[in-house]
Amino acid sequence: MNDRYAIAIDIGTSGIRAQTLDIGSLKVISTAITLRHPLPGANVVDHLHFALKVGIETAHNLLIEAINKVIAGLNIDTQNIERVAVCGNPIQLSLFNNIEIRDLAYWGENALERLDVKIPSRNSTITSPKEIGLIISDTASIFIPPAIRHEIGADALAMLFKTEVLDKEGIYLVSDFGTNAEIALVIDGEVFACSAAAGPAIEGQMINKGRLASPGAICDLEDIDYNWKSIILDNDLLTSDGDVIDPSNGKISLKSTNDIKATGITGTGVIAAFSLGISNDLIVDSKIKTKDHKIHLQDDIYLNEDDIINIGKALGAFRAAHLTLAEKADILLEDIDAVYMAGASGFYVDPLKSLNIGQIPPSSREIFQVGNTSLDLAKDIALNPSLLDDLQEIADKMRSNHIMLATSKTFEKIYSLELSFYEEGMPFWMYNQWLEKYGFQSIPSKEPNPIVHKIFERDIPELGVNGLNVIKIGLTLEAQFDGCTSCLTCIKNCPEDAISLTGDGKILLRTDKCAGLGCQKCVLGCPEKVFDYGKFLNIS
Repeated sequence: MNDRYAIAIDIGTSGIRAQTLDIGSLKVISTAITLRHPLPGANVVDHLHFALKVGIETAHNLLIEAINKVIAGLNIDTQNIERVAVCGNPIQLSLFNNIEIRDLAYWGENALERLDVKIPSRNSTITSPKEIGLIISDTASIFIPPAIRHEIGADALAMLFKTEVLDKEGIYLVSDFGTNAEIALVIDGEVFACSAAAGPAIEGQMINKGRLASPGAICDLEDIDYNWKSIILDNDLLTSDGDVIDPSNGKISLKSTNDIKATGITGTGVIAAFSLGISNDLIVDSKIKTKDHKIHLQDDIYLNEDDIINIGKALGAFRAAHLTLAEKADILLEDIDAVYMAGASGFYVDPLKSLNIGQIPPSSREIFQVGNTSLDLAKDIALNPSLLDDLQEIADKMRSNHIMLATSKTFEKIYSLELSFYEEGMPFWMYNQWLEKYGFQSIPSKEPNPIVHKIFERDIPELGVNGLNVIKIGLTLEAQFDGCTSCLTCIKNCPEDAISLTGDGKILLRTDKCAGLGCQKCVLGCPEKVFDYGKFLNIS
């Protein structure tokens, strides 16, 4: 008898994660992940911008091409796949399903009417490989869970459903710690939600030596008499002790017996370095107080002052979002009964360090680290497709209040204080004084003894009998610009080495390397002003 497989996929803003499940035994067979998203950029705004420039069809094709590579990397007979369940935020699932995204890019009824945008249904969907473009059995079914509203996606529903906070009395803060952080304040079942564009630093991207949570990444640091021990992810995504280093100069104080090599630092490691740097007075007013203005870690991994500013901006988005939600819901942050930390970053980060620097409210008394709830929900659906109807019913009944931070005056005022705090050295007492002037609550005092519950060993609890495979996606677009003189300025200006030139004058763009809208040095630096994202075509 042939094996019968189901595939669970989480399309994250910074990468794709997938697992093979055996339908008969319900066991995980294999796991595959990417370290980048196939579209340029490191946040949903970048992905939206790119998709609108090159066209939804091209963006969809790039995403599906990457997912097909991930499925191939699961090392199974793809003709034995009967079900695929896919979870992610509204933008990722809309690109996957090849439906309208302009309603997610433009805000306000007048704008949508002017552009003749018809908002598509984002209810639960069952579709086919032929409709999507997946290279698997034609008879397979593809299951897509619903969004709560078009702004609050299936990934937010996943963290609310898997943590069971919708059924509890009390006040709970639930966050998916990613580049586009989904944050929900749940009060006796009523949801106040927002998406905080924390930025790529939160997952180790746009950091000089940064990378996603993957083998070889420094995911935490321990302070040992002002020397720092690296905690590194091994090949099974479990933590292993690395070397003890003097962060001021990089000298090894104690060599690890594990002989594990660090290849980069993930967002949780950056959080740890930021927290320890402040506690050890190595970071003062966003400046690094070492001779070379770097914080040194194992194997020549380091943080510089640009990295510190980027992570400060990300932390500021979290704290400003927490305060904005609390003000909207008319509660105090210190009234929150428990905090849930979801996603890879939320799982691997030391919650006490997060509490120390404001990534979660300092008054948090009880903290749960729950792992990748988006992938976990996809697994549940893949093994039990009838769950899709239950999720739609939950989404339909949910009492939800979405706060659009981009248009929130409360968030604007608080985030401006965050920027002053991290970039200009505003004292914390002055920060609280300004909050009072604005009529907002002040930042609560730090809880001295929070209770931490780590539910699993790693953010993906089971990797399967065939283990983990890290997939390099390497997708390429091609364009030829009228007026291009082949001066190579775009290639020289690209900080990610994402651009190259063919012998016949065509520009090639590696989308997984490109930093997208947040960079655009190719566009802005072109002396002939002819570089245009909208003219790229898929060739890979």
